[in-house]
Amino acid sequence: MILVVGGLNGFIGSNTTEALVEQGQDSVVTRHENTEVPRFLQKHIDHRHVIIESADSTSIAQLRKIGEKHKIDGIVNVAGGFASGDGPMRGLRGYFDMLDATFQVAQEWKVKRVTFSSTGGMYLGLQGTASEEHPLFLQSPFPILAYQKIVEVAASEFAKKTDISTICARLMGMYGPFDGNQFGLESRLVHAAVSGKPANPENVFFGNAEDTGDPCYIKDLAFAIALVQTAEKLRYDVYNIGSGKLTSNKEVVEAVKRVVPNFKVDLPPGRFPFPPLPLMETKRLQADTGFSPKFDTQSAIRHYVDRLKAGNPK
Repeated sequence: MILVVGGLNGFIGSNTTEALVEQGQDSVVTRHENTEVPRFLQKHIDHRHVIIESADSTSIAQLRKIGEKHKIDGIVNVAGGFASGDGPMRGLRGYFDMLDATFQVAQEWKVKRVTFSSTGGMYLGLQGTASEEHPLFLQSPFPILAYQKIVEVAASEFAKKTDISTICARLMGMYGPFDGNQFGLESRLVHAAVSGKPANPENVFFGNAEDTGDPCYIKDLAFAIALVQTAEKLRYDVYNIGSGKLTSNKEVVEAVKRVVPNFKVDLPPGRFPFPPLPLMETKRLQADTGFSPKFDTQSAIRHYVDRLKAGNPK
């Protein structure tokens, strides 16, 4: 079985769990404080292809209890918001504790592979197209970028010391079902169109009328993570996961309008006042896993709208 840390309540984790089950992989998913269960996972839970266990991802003791009940042969850690202790170092300490706990149980359980989620934000400040081999800036304008860089360095060293395949997946532009935070423009537009309420583009990175990005529908992104986790052999320890192409915000708006014809929105003019992110190259991912997106922008928007109209709250 594969342990998906953050697999029940998280946006990425819940969709990745579904993708793993669809590939024939039974999963144990953790939940910590939130007890919400995505509707699309309920049938897999009912059929015992997904088993829920309570655990704090920073606690070695709690993760060990999962290993006492289940034979775990792989770990996917896509949880977020790690925190331990009090004070200004709480976030940083949380990431150290999460890494320590994950590495410890991975060795004890002799798993084949550990996959961590990372971010395409690693390429912030670069232009054009960025591959996994591109040198990165050490400076990090946001704490999450600093923490993810620590994860990538630690994961690489862990793999060298233990010979356990340890992968970091740099994720970009995800949107779709169970996106409760709605940080991206695509999710906000779809929710606004379905609810009939005005779209709120405030505090959306690259949400202006002239911006372009690399939006990747969550079902495709989750499928790619599952492919990376279950691949028999991988040649690298870092993989970009994205759509592999740039899409303008105007294209996204038009796609929403084609599905919900009465939808109207006025995006902020011009470009977002921040250096744009480069397009992430996905040649490694395609070559080593055979991944190609199943959804284009139009089919993704239609699928997302249909899920919300079916009564799913997010």
